[in-house]
Amino acid sequence: MWIDQNGDTWYRGNLHMHTQCSDGNLPFAEAVALYRNAGYDFLAVTDHWHWCDAVQEPGFLMLRGCEFDVGASVQEGIYHIVGVGCEGDPELVRKGKDLSAQQIIGQIHAHDGFAILAHPSWSLNRPDRVLKIHDIDATEIYNTFSGIPWNARPYSGDFVDIMAAEGCLLPCMAADDAHRYAGEQCRSYLMVKAPALTREAILTALRKGDYLATQGPMAQISIEEETAVVHCTPAVRVVFYSDGVWSNERVTEGDGLTRATCRLKPHETFVRAEITDAQGRTAWTSPIKTK
Repeated sequence: MWIDQNGDTWYRGNLHMHTQCSDGNLPFAEAVALYRNAGYDFLAVTDHWHWCDAVQEPGFLMLRGCEFDVGASVQEGIYHIVGVGCEGDPELVRKGKDLSAQQIIGQIHAHDGFAILAHPSWSLNRPDRVLKIHDIDATEIYNTFSGIPWNARPYSGDFVDIMAAEGCLLPCMAADDAHRYAGEQCRSYLMVKAPALTREAILTALRKGDYLATQGPMAQISIEEETAVVHCTPAVRVVFYSDGVWSNERVTEGDGLTRATCRLKPHETFVRAEITDAQGRTAWTSPIKTK
């Protein structure tokens, strides 16, 4: 938990991880204890095709979670959809030719859950195809377990930018997707601004976009008089991303940066930022409209 300069409370959570209930290396209770002992306020264990139960305890919240997947090849499209916060089990049969990503999202929403497109770059998701899938609530811009040495393509910023350039501004999440618990755990997470640590408050904040994908830095982005402005905890680099392909103001570097700006061009339709601190940890803001 972190309280900002305005007195707002931010809760730390991870919404994508696995246990021995599917293909993770740790037993369920041990994996949850690892994150709780690391200072996390909320979790969703998202074993493949296996729902965990919600638990509300003093100072700790477990949301119901599950990861679904469809598609057998990149050519036809592989989509992993994480559902969190559902009330009741979505009526989904295990993947087959008749199951689609759209059906998964529809069932998650039918049970009052939140649907996340997991690791789109790892899955080689094509933006033109994802644009045909409606009502995705968010996507992972960074997935720890998709990185070296466990895998490849952990970062999905290019995917997020192409989608935003097409008018689909997907809120950005970060998660560990922990499986082996060999160094990938407790590294990439969400900070959620909410008035209370309850299912209702956290889900409401997620739906409003009141959260930040981060590995440590805290930041917020806004538009002020045709300029993108980032306020952040001390950083060494702030980089702005948009659908403008050239700008000599994209990157600000220095010691202890707490503010950075980038003047926007008339043709730019969105902007987001990545903030890196002296420890090499990054935060990713979600894309916002420029006008």
